[in-house]
Amino acid sequence: MARRSPPPAPRPAEAPLPAEITWRPAAFARALAPTEPALTRYLAAPGVAALLSGVAYALLVRPAVNLAAPGSFTFSTHLTNVMGGVFLGLFAYLIQWGLGYVATRRAGRPAEVYAATHTLTIPLYLLVAVLAVLAPAPVVPPGTPETGVERAALHVLAGGATATLYTAVAVLGTVAQAALAFVAFRTLTGSVGRALAGALLPLLPAAAVQFINAAPLFFNR
Repeated sequence: MARRSPPPAPRPAEAPLPAEITWRPAAFARALAPTEPALTRYLAAPGVAALLSGVAYALLVRPAVNLAAPGSFTFSTHLTNVMGGVFLGLFAYLIQWGLGYVATRRAGRPAEVYAATHTLTIPLYLLVAVLAVLAPAPVVPPGTPETGVERAALHVLAGGATATLYTAVAVLGTVAQAALAFVAFRTLTGSVGRALAGALLPLLPAAAVQFINAAPLFFNR
């Protein structure tokens, strides 16, 4: 009598795409729940968002930097601006992850949830970068002393719509991430209180860190 072959092993659950959290956070969390936790699963999202944040800021202030030192080698200044945005963006994510874990523990999957929420800001920072490239060069008032050219140019840039959009993405984008994370945490933990703590506990520190990068534009209006 022929032996019956064993039934095939069930296929492991597939993790949802990170961008799904931006339009259906509850469904994203339900699809994520049966998968094995993986801290690096969506790590590319905050990395790309942080890089685009730095690039967008560097492009925004590039005309002021170039006016302050015409003809000189300003690559190091631009690179510093990019790396500053990258550092602050990743630091904000670490705050979200760490404080989110304090509130929701392993059940909330905060590393994956917050990493996925950064897909919300990626196209927005890309839009800011494109607008910064297309924006006309700032016109510095005549008679501005040479030492004040950069500050005057930065003042003109800071009053523009592109700089306002950058600041809004940096701060309000963090608020939107917290709202998405709340829905996902509520689904994953089954507790409104833990979900609320996971969303609110990192909100102010993360938003403050993101604002630091936009602060030179905000305070030079």
